[in-house]
Amino acid sequence: MKIAVYTIALNEEKHVKRWYESAKDADLLLIADSGSTDKTRFVAKALGIEVQQISVEPWRFDVARNASLALVPSDFDMCIQLDMDEVLSEGWREQVEDAFQAGNLWPVYKQVTSRNHDGSIRSAFDYFKIHPRKGFIWKYPIHEVVTPIDGTHYSRAAIDVEVDHVQDHAKSRNSYLHLLETAVQENPKDWRMNHYLNREYFYNRDWVKVISSAYSCDEIEGGWDIERASTYMWASEACHHLGFKRLAKWWAEMATLEAPNFYEAWHWRAHIAHLHNEWEQCLEFASKRLDLERQTHHLVKPDVWEWWGYDLIALASHRLGFHEHAIKYGKMACEAAPNIERLEKNIHFYEIASEASRLLS
Repeated sequence: MKIAVYTIALNEEKHVKRWYESAKDADLLLIADSGSTDKTRFVAKALGIEVQQISVEPWRFDVARNASLALVPSDFDMCIQLDMDEVLSEGWREQVEDAFQAGNLWPVYKQVTSRNHDGSIRSAFDYFKIHPRKGFIWKYPIHEVVTPIDGTHYSRAAIDVEVDHVQDHAKSRNSYLHLLETAVQENPKDWRMNHYLNREYFYNRDWVKVISSAYSCDEIEGGWDIERASTYMWASEACHHLGFKRLAKWWAEMATLEAPNFYEAWHWRAHIAHLHNEWEQCLEFASKRLDLERQTHHLVKPDVWEWWGYDLIALASHRLGFHEHAIKYGKMACEAAPNIERLEKNIHFYEIASEASRLLS
């Protein structure tokens, strides 16, 4: 079988060699360059990567992705769309070949967004950019997805491939907002695009638009419950920043009603209660950390699971006079995040309060 690894690029000079090293077992490495002014093309060609020039005006990621896919010869069997800041795990080719032979033509793999110091995965989610050469197309101006052209159903299974996303935070997001607004104009009832537009307003701290777009999202039926809950959480935070206390609590409650097994929603609701000094509610909501299971998707917040949930349990317990409880969970938070000085100081306060309570009794 023949496998191509393809991508689009703009001024990716510093990532080219790493990209090449992880993908070099492919039969074709293809970069569709959209106008780099650095040495991207020269470094890539020196490594034996095929570089083709494309021009997309006005810019859209779906058009650029489809242009790059069209440059892959039609006699290839499988393609891997690998961004320049992504790295394939060793042994990926054998896994893709085995999947192909088994009829698993659109396999699922792990997109790793962060790792612990020992190399173990800290956060990851299932991804799907390994696909057949023919019969697939990219959709949406931004946050684009590859999908079967004719809606063909594929029997899909996970393979033992990891792709590390080593995000380049120096890259500008300036085009994202316009592209998302374009996507919503094109498909006003598309839940996913409305959700991402809401998130972009949140990133830009445009609190009024966060709230107004959340209402628009709420009117759209369907959608993934986790995304709906996250949208409600962003609306809640926007209301908090604008001083709308009741609305902040209402949106936070909406999030937990929408996705009751999503601890991040309960944690946010606990955080709102903490900000309002409502300690019984804070303890109730934060304690969901002890019952719920961590999910595996891009909206999981590792800090919430590793230390912040325990921190809120400890803070609420301290305020309610449950001193041993506060010490126990305060230490658990501190052990998970030893570099946060506040957590260590809190344990000292919890222990003083516990001793004072013991002496008074």
